[in-house]
Amino acid sequence: MRIGIITRGNKNYSTKRLIRAANALGHRVTLLDPWDCTLYLQSGQPSITHNGRSVERLDALIPRLSSATAKYGLEVVSQFEHIGVPSVNPSSAIETARNKWRTLRVLSAAKLPISPSFAAGSTEHLDKPISRIGGYPFLIKPFEGTQGGGIMLFETPMTAKSALDTLWSLKQDYIAQRFHHEAAGRDVRVLVVGKRALGAMERVAQQGEFRANVHRGALGRQMTLTEEISTLAVAAAQAVGLGIAGVDLLRTDEGLVLLEVNPSPGFEGFETTTLRDVATEMVRYAELVSGKAPIQPIIPSNGADTDTSPRHSPEN
Repeated sequence: MRIGIITRGNKNYSTKRLIRAANALGHRVTLLDPWDCTLYLQSGQPSITHNGRSVERLDALIPRLSSATAKYGLEVVSQFEHIGVPSVNPSSAIETARNKWRTLRVLSAAKLPISPSFAAGSTEHLDKPISRIGGYPFLIKPFEGTQGGGIMLFETPMTAKSALDTLWSLKQDYIAQRFHHEAAGRDVRVLVVGKRALGAMERVAQQGEFRANVHRGALGRQMTLTEEISTLAVAAAQAVGLGIAGVDLLRTDEGLVLLEVNPSPGFEGFETTTLRDVATEMVRYAELVSGKAPIQPIIPSNGADTDTSPRHSPEN
């Protein structure tokens, strides 16, 4: 089977693990830098090349898009889908998951638990919506972003209005959400592949930090994957339409609350903490999506199976 991994992070942990897992299962891997892909359209004849070479005969895609490559990368995934190459995560689902507000709306429509939230276009008449989500303090986060970037905590009306005025003057849209004191600095990351949750990891922020992101120094701790957490994480991924997802949750006094559904989760910390072979599970799911049986083990060669680009994108 021929698997295409769409990524610019050819040297990061997750990409290398996926290559090794795919080769061990007998599959060829082609790394595709989305910015090196050219999309062609003619009447009835769509096509796609990577560095000038046709890559239309792939059997399945595993998109690993960073925030920098998400926009054009989505067009690349969509073009592959148009010519009949299936993706473990459809382009439409990736587009939804990349937008935090749309994700919350989808989860809300599915009657899944989310934190009270609002979005506004100005700082006029904010008292009522802030009161509706629980008052001060509250969090704001950008519509799009990863690794906790852009998340801020506001404790007073003065600081909130001043900062939001500045953000909106810069045309930066933000989501406001209730701040759960009891869950500050802790969250739960679940990796979902297909209709299964592979495990759960608690992330604990450094002292004085309220964002529990590993890239901000949070520590990962293995935890028991309860049926409640597993069921909720799988339901969230399916609601958004993702076959592979990192689902983040909070354990609050009111129960579990969904935070985000990540379409390109990094899994170095997760594999280290939970001892689960995430890469093999992802490749197995690509097999399922493609409907192709494994072939004999193949060692990468000829440059088509590796990406020599020096550019690097961090994992989500």
